[in-house]
Amino acid sequence: MNGVMLALDPVSYQLPEAMATSAGPIDWLFGVIFWISAAFFVGIVGAMVFFAWKYRKRPGHKSEPTEHYPILELGWTIAPIPILVLLFHWGFQGYIDLSIPPADAIEIRVKGFQWGWDFEYPNGESDNVLHVPKDRNVKLVMSSTDVLHAFYVPGFRTKRDLVPSMYTSVWFRPTKTGETDLMCAEYCGGRSKDANGDELQPSQFKGHWSMWAKVVVNTPEDFEKYMDGLAPDLKGDPAKLAERGKTIWTKKQCAGCHTIDGSKGSAPTWKGLFGKSHKMADGTDVVADENYVRESILTPNAKIVAGYPSPSLMPSFQGTVKDKDIDAIIAFMKSIKD
Repeated sequence: MNGVMLALDPVSYQLPEAMATSAGPIDWLFGVIFWISAAFFVGIVGAMVFFAWKYRKRPGHKSEPTEHYPILELGWTIAPIPILVLLFHWGFQGYIDLSIPPADAIEIRVKGFQWGWDFEYPNGESDNVLHVPKDRNVKLVMSSTDVLHAFYVPGFRTKRDLVPSMYTSVWFRPTKTGETDLMCAEYCGGRSKDANGDELQPSQFKGHWSMWAKVVVNTPEDFEKYMDGLAPDLKGDPAKLAERGKTIWTKKQCAGCHTIDGSKGSAPTWKGLFGKSHKMADGTDVVADENYVRESILTPNAKIVAGYPSPSLMPSFQGTVKDKDIDAIIAFMKSIKD
């Protein structure tokens, strides 16, 4: 009996496991729409098959043109209206519920960029993995640094667009610990060639589809421990500071363009870059020192290395990296020698 009931539940085999309170109303409405659609499908296709058989061409029967039947035509036009009004009401009510967070919600900042995510926690630290506490209300305040992105977590039944030059928000309350997928639901953008016009390998393609990340639901205690361990004090330890810089190089998607082994990429390699003079697109020579690295991270178009696209393909990281992150990146670059 349980197997039959499970098979009759469209949510159980079409959607991933629900991990937030927001999933309940959405799953219920999904089921309602599914069974309404199924009923109309059976009714319409059944009628079509019946009439195709009943009025099939056969000897002794002559076809005649049909006439208008106003009552029937008004009936199938008016009958769906109450259903559509109810579906709109339930859907809009759910949208409003997800847009107005409780007053005690933890606020996490989300920034989307080409091509990755940045999550800033209440303590000011950031990561490219979204950690949230179980059984706590969480509000996401979201923005985009470049183009339209779509924050989508199927396990939470949560999707909201990130729009350049404005903020959007959504909230949820996780109910289970564990991991679930986070992705960008836009289906445009990206590139398949590097800065010199050479074809990239499929594994190197970048676009909305490559903005896959994880959401980790922790117990409240583990969530606090996670935030405390995000940015340990590494002053005075160049090796660990450089190690943190390498972590940032990975998390901020720098690895997608800047190689560290000297190989060709769509942006200058970091190997042997620091401390040397480089020819810029305007013909000037610039030494890649601390000020140059900082300026290039915050204002990518200020100085562009000769042979690379102008304007730069690199997004500005203004507001998404802190001074101590830049210090760590510089320490990492210093450690990558020829």
